[in-house]
Amino acid sequence: MQPDAVTDHAVVALHQKGWGQRRIGRELGISRKKVRGVLARILRQRETGHSALPRLPVKRSSQLDAFEALILKLLDEYPDITGVRLLEELRRAGYRGGYTIVKERLRRLRPKPKVRVVERFETGPGEQGQQDWSPYVIAFTEDGPIKLSCFSLILGFSRRQYVHFCEREEQLTLERQHIAAFEHFGGVPAEILYDGQKAVVLRREAHRVIYNPQFLTFTTHYGYKPVALPPGRPDLKGKVEEPFQYVEGNLLNARRLASKTDLDALATWWMANISDLHIHDTTKERPIDRFAREKEHLLPLPAHPYDTAEVGYRVVSDDAFVRWDDVRYSVPFSAVLDLVVVRVTEHEVFVYSCDLTRIAAHQKAPRGHADPVVDRAHRPAKKPRHDIDALVARMSELGEPAALFAAGLCRTQRYRGTHLVDVLALVERYHSDDLLAAISRALRYRAFDAGVVSRILTATATPRPLPSTEYERARARLHEHGAVLGGQRRTLDAYAAVLSASDQEKT
Repeated sequence: MQPDAVTDHAVVALHQKGWGQRRIGRELGISRKKVRGVLARILRQRETGHSALPRLPVKRSSQLDAFEALILKLLDEYPDITGVRLLEELRRAGYRGGYTIVKERLRRLRPKPKVRVVERFETGPGEQGQQDWSPYVIAFTEDGPIKLSCFSLILGFSRRQYVHFCEREEQLTLERQHIAAFEHFGGVPAEILYDGQKAVVLRREAHRVIYNPQFLTFTTHYGYKPVALPPGRPDLKGKVEEPFQYVEGNLLNARRLASKTDLDALATWWMANISDLHIHDTTKERPIDRFAREKEHLLPLPAHPYDTAEVGYRVVSDDAFVRWDDVRYSVPFSAVLDLVVVRVTEHEVFVYSCDLTRIAAHQKAPRGHADPVVDRAHRPAKKPRHDIDALVARMSELGEPAALFAAGLCRTQRYRGTHLVDVLALVERYHSDDLLAAISRALRYRAFDAGVVSRILTATATPRPLPSTEYERARARLHEHGAVLGGQRRTLDAYAAVLSASDQEKT
């Protein structure tokens, strides 16, 4: 039904009961004018007949109609004339209307641009690959709807395709999926085409492509050439663009999947049993058959894959966990409140002591996983909330003043474990030398309290973040932009001199 059909029906029904227009309007909460219009329209419809076809819009006359011949003449002579220039010519011919209707008329009358014909080109075996992303929202029956991006890398000669669905389109994900695709193919094409994604292209300067240095390091490791296409030309890598329709219609269509794990398993099966074996519309061959002729032309894989791990420092919590991507991973209790190095690959999490001795290894859990990931070997059968001896030993590693301060805490504080934990946790925000200096000052005044140490640090020391690969990337970006924008800092006197000279010129 149309949006006003219920209101129209109510108006007619009440009118047939003998109600007046004012009473009908008050009852339905509409104006008498609307009531009168509804009754007139229905009466006219009953007398002249009803048609299911939509009514044609009534074309109103415009003062531009008298100038249409001139507009067509100008368009014929100057096909690229702008609305501003057209308005200028119309003004000379006596037009007194506004600019908006001129722009709309020009848009309607100007010939539509011809669609650019793209000639299909073929490349030899091993010469080229094409990469792209495509977003999808997949409604899993257990995990609910999740937004994923499909990574696709296709070989230009054989049309053999690798696909994987990822949660994020970021630098490390792009590199990791390239590695998986190269291992899937058993080699690397000589060049790969890309669009302008930031992980590949930083920017363009004077029609030149400035590639992301981190990604260039990756491509150098595998020995292939990245080729960034001009903006707005996705048709130049149609070999990877069009297969997404095949993914949507064949891989994802009419399937119920419980979780992302099921989707990954389905994609692996689909590549081997469907994508590799179907007859390609252009080549009229199976991709796996053409790949047999292409494989020997691919660049060989390096002996060791490119390391795409993320590295960062963390302080172990007082219950012996480290946190990464909002997931808690267990470590031995002997490392409580110690500064550790965390190395995260695509599927695993490794924890090292500061001398790079590995103390824990876990399977990586999804981002935001609610339950902590626990290794049973890290959890003895019974363990008190705080291991005082371990905490005192950790404090003693900072120096003799810290050992004396820990002994004083144990003598004077009822909740000595909590105070020891709070003091050691300050390593996450302050340098160990600053922490030891604050402990020494508190010891001098026999102030055996974690709060005192914290206040001394706030007044005397500068907090510092823990280093990680993300900070290194940010530092590199700042250095890069600083090289462009940087210059010698000017004093206020220099600016004052310029302003003074400007005022003298005006006078």
